[in-house]
Amino acid sequence: MRADGLHREAALFSNSLHEFREDDVAGVKPVIAKILATREAWKKVMLSIEYVQKTGQLPPEKPTAAEQVPSPPGLAEVKLELQRLNVNISKTRKKLELSPDHKKAEQWAADLEKMEAMKDGLRTQIVDLTYATT
Repeated sequence: MRADGLHREAALFSNSLHEFREDDVAGVKPVIAKILATREAWKKVMLSIEYVQKTGQLPPEKPTAAEQVPSPPGLAEVKLELQRLNVNISKTRKKLELSPDHKKAEQWAADLEKMEAMKDGLRTQIVDLTYATT
């Protein structure tokens, strides 16, 4: 069985730890990483075995990250982004008012214009999400 083989492999790695000196941390780390990886694989196999014993069928396959499509941002996420943007706009305006002669004042003004445009876009998104019919 695969679980027995993984358990045996982890035990062999574990038994090899005594061959290293106590201060040889760099040499022990790869062995410990192998032990942990083998134990994780063993746990997955054991969970599958338990699932089969309980239900009589194989566990369902979980979709990979590539298969999962990210959901569009909801109303709460868009509102939160708008709040963060409002804070950044306020900070940038304050910087421009306090030091209009600063060497980065032109960059701050350009950033402020971009943030204002993003704010309008987010407001439009909020209206669309609020009054969308599904």
